[in-house]
Amino acid sequence: MRDTQPPITNDEEYRGYQAGRDKLTKLVEEREARLIAALARGDNKRIEAMRFDLFQVLRDRQGIIDALRAYEQHQLQSA
Repeated sequence: MRDTQPPITNDEEYRGYQAGRDKLTKLVEEREARLIAALARGDNKRIEAMRFDLFQVLRDRQGIIDALRAYEQHQLQSA
């Protein structure tokens, strides 16, 4: 499942989406580490909430990645 992002229309937006992707990648890494730590501790109360939180960030990140790829393909076809 992915979060759909508005299409990228220019290079400035493209750079902004790249920055957003990088920021979300760091959030994914942080949330993965927290989830792994909770799993190791057996903190069952937090595990499901943490999984959902990680899923949401992954969805947002994938939507940005999809928009970046679409823009890159469009640029290649236009060249």
